Amino acid sequence: MEERRHNYHQSISDEDVQRIANAIAARTHAEFLIDAELHYNSHKELDRLLTAYETASNIFWKSFLSLIILGAIVLAGIGIAKGVK
Repeated sequence: MEERRHNYHQSISDEDVQRIANAIAARTHAEFLIDAELHYNSHKELDRLLTAYETASNIFWKSFLSLIILGAIVLAGIGIAKGVK
C-alpha cells in the first residue's frame, strides 16, 4: 500500500489564496447577514421588554417598601395599644 506524504512546505499561488479568501468571505457574509428591518424591529421589541422590566421592578420595590412601612405602623400601633393599659 502506498503511503501518502504531505508536503507542508509547498506554497500555494496568490490566485488560490484569493479564491479561498473570497469563498470564505462570501460564506461568512451570508451566514451573518441580518435584514435591516428585522434588526430594527428586534431593537423595538427589546426596548419594550426593557420598559416592561423597569416598570415591574419599580412596582415591586414600591410595594415592598410600602409593606415595610405599613408593617412598622401596625407594630407601632400594637405596641402603643398594649402599653396604654
